[in-house]
Amino acid sequence: MTVGARPDAPIWDRDGVTTLPERMVSRLDARQLIVATGRSLGSRDGTLRLFGYRDGDWIRMITVPARFGTRGLIDGLLRHAGSRTTPTGIWRLPGFVFGTHAKPPAGVRMAYRHITRRSWWSSEPNATYNTWVETARAVYGEHLADYPGPYEFAFSSGYNARPNPRVYGRGAGIFVHVFGRAYTAGCVSVSRSDMIRLLRSLDPAKRPACAVGTTRDGTRSCIFAY
Repeated sequence: MTVGARPDAPIWDRDGVTTLPERMVSRLDARQLIVATGRSLGSRDGTLRLFGYRDGDWIRMITVPARFGTRGLIDGLLRHAGSRTTPTGIWRLPGFVFGTHAKPPAGVRMAYRHITRRSWWSSEPNATYNTWVETARAVYGEHLADYPGPYEFAFSSGYNARPNPRVYGRGAGIFVHVFGRAYTAGCVSVSRSDMIRLLRSLDPAKRPACAVGTTRDGTRSCIFAY
């Protein structure tokens, strides 16, 4: 997925320290940025960081280990559904987090949705594609309650999902969620304790976004190319 041509706000870099977001071409209009990186395309392990914009600088708030899909990172423009790859790109978050508990952990400021037996993430080829659906009927997609471990706490990365452009067939349900038993079907996963820290740090007023990329310079999937 590509970044639009809309100019970003100036970064003054008042402390003289060049952080990762300050090297990126654009951060959309976010003032909080989740950045997940691996060494190269195909990497299955990497690092997730959370940065916040404050007083003219991007400050690193969280740095934790992360896992990607079983087939590793892939150029987000080339990804297709069912490939078990994690797409690269940058996206605005849909604006809510979700989980298996009736209420979120204390201190979470994002809107929260409780997973029930009626909760699905749709892969239907219609207007519900790559969105949360509450219904008593079966939906083509993921029945969220079937994954109580990884989805104890989770949120959509925004890949191929509103408010970003959607293309049917590129894949749905690319989440940031709690570690499962191994690598993911395309999501980014972190430990349970790190997920709770992340959720408590996200602030909807700062328009958080998520970026996934490699640290290999000179490629379209390099995190600094966004």
